[in-house]
Amino acid sequence: MSGPTVFLRRVRDAMIIKEKDSIEADVAQLERISKLPYLATEKRSQAEKILKTLRAGTQGGKSPAYFIDFYFQDSPNWSVIHDFRLEHGSSAVQIDHLLINRFLDVYVLDTKHYSNGLKITERGEFLADFNGHYRSIESPIEQNKKHVKILKDLLQGEALLPKRLGFSLRPNFIPYVLVSPQCRVVRPSQESFNTAQIVRADELYQKAQDNVKQGTILDAARLISPASLQELAQKIVGYHQPLATDYYDRFSISDTEEDG
Repeated sequence: MSGPTVFLRRVRDAMIIKEKDSIEADVAQLERISKLPYLATEKRSQAEKILKTLRAGTQGGKSPAYFIDFYFQDSPNWSVIHDFRLEHGSSAVQIDHLLINRFLDVYVLDTKHYSNGLKITERGEFLADFNGHYRSIESPIEQNKKHVKILKDLLQGEALLPKRLGFSLRPNFIPYVLVSPQCRVVRPSQESFNTAQIVRADELYQKAQDNVKQGTILDAARLISPASLQELAQKIVGYHQPLATDYYDRFSISDTEEDG
């Protein structure tokens, strides 16, 4: 099913195919909820935590989107997609950023806001620092694997990929979890658990450059034109399904109570 109209922003010879969806309505709704005098302490804490996460994604120079736009938006060899929500089959995922280049390298980027730090154990357990106390969290690497799988199913199932000699070209999926440049990451040795997918946002460009330099003849065989690249990205964004969250319903609060 095709999504809403795609809005394009031309930047010199390149395009940011999709900008980040506006969060103004979500922020306004959460601000009202967090100020309700009758709101339970636990729900107020949850609302404030969501608000903090939403605002962290709009911190200008601190956000991963800033680094992505700064380094990639001026290159005709890349297409940039921000804030992409995909429904395919019985599954739905929110992909923070997609970067696609002319070699059909598809960077599936998940952003995590670990402002106080992140620790990864030798067994692959992820622990986030909450005011000096580490708490176990779901593996962002495993989360991003789901994003890659559903995106791969879409590209192959809907026949969106460019063709050569009658055959669809096979993209190379590269998943990364982006953290803030200020985030302190404590890692185990690479031999015990590979954490290469956890990347600081300001290091992404160099990672991408290194990946291109390490390409093979097979990578060169996938090379497509800038026009074909933008066409593919536009087709993908056609499947974007934005989701409006009703936080009153989420927190089991009646908005009529607020009016009273």
